[in-house]
Amino acid sequence: MNKIKTCLKVAVLLFFTSTYLQAQCEVFKSEISDVQSYMQQVSQLSDSLSTSAEIASFDASITKARKNTKTVMLLMGQAVNAADEAVILASEAQYDSESCGLAEVMSYTIDAERHAIDSRDFSTEAFENVKNAAKANNLGNLQYHMRIAQRLIQDAQESADASVYAADNAHYSCSHDVAHVSNEN
Repeated sequence: MNKIKTCLKVAVLLFFTSTYLQAQCEVFKSEISDVQSYMQQVSQLSDSLSTSAEIASFDASITKARKNTKTVMLLMGQAVNAADEAVILASEAQYDSESCGLAEVMSYTIDAERHAIDSRDFSTEAFENVKNAAKANNLGNLQYHMRIAQRLIQDAQESADASVYAADNAHYSCSHDVAHVSNEN
């Protein structure tokens, strides 16, 4: 009788533990999907503003360069905001990835967070250069800051793409199968 009670207690404990782990993994999957979404937004915004950044960096007309600088500034501001959100969510996802208990999930999540931070930092620095370009008194200074911003925008986009890839791998690697739950206990 005691063996049956013990087995029943263990079965109930395993059931609740597996249910809790599945819930934690679902929270993680939601967060890492949001990271992926925000990083895709950063990548798309960076791609969208590349033409305007190039025109502002090399055009001989200061009027045209200023107009394109303002377009870049607007889109770059949106990219910085999206990157900030991704970093916050990546930090939370990295914490929650430990609940899943799978080494590859934690590793991919750390990579997603690291690349999101890099993308945010590049985006922020690019945005500062675009603001400096917008305030420039002459075409030479405007183009100088826009060329720096252009390089940083490309770096931000590459980091965002790497974060998207890592987040996708983290999401894909998180499973709820019986073997996963039994390895945890």
